[in-house]
Amino acid sequence: MAVLRLACANDRQAFRKLVTTYQARVFSIALRLTGQRADAEDLTQDVFVQLHAALGQIADPGHLERWLLRTTYHRSIDRLRQHDRQGHKLPLESLASAPEGHAPESGADPMAASRLYHLLLQLQPDARAVMVLRYQEDLDPVDIAKVLDMPIYTVKSHLRRSLQWLRTQCAGDSHGY
Repeated sequence: MAVLRLACANDRQAFRKLVTTYQARVFSIALRLTGQRADAEDLTQDVFVQLHAALGQIADPGHLERWLLRTTYHRSIDRLRQHDRQGHKLPLESLASAPEGHAPESGADPMAASRLYHLLLQLQPDARAVMVLRYQEDLDPVDIAKVLDMPIYTVKSHLRRSLQWLRTQCAGDSHGY
């Protein structure tokens, strides 16, 4: 990717192009992991400031994507821990205010999508990250393990338990999804 090479050579326009290419994706992941628009905005800015400092370490476009996903995940987890230490209970944002994710929309019921989003925010942060990377970013379990630096069996366990928990939660709903 020529843009990445130029950005690594301190070309400001090229770096701006990288930011515009990936900012919606980073923001969307941060929002789904933290559940807070303000936190996601701050995290997105922080991730790109970190990227600018780390450009010399980025080898190729695939490495760039994994770096962005991993950094977004770690910064989001740090933010959630900070809120936990401060004893803040975070109100949940509406799914309607979230930007489109990386994976294409399926035309599903928006009420069901909103309910699933709120359930997703109830998962533990690691499980939530696995679910977002699997179903929003469409990464396979092996790639998720690499991005999160997590054993593959842990990723699979998070997927299995999270899906089971979500199914159980949805089974009691009168909406039938």
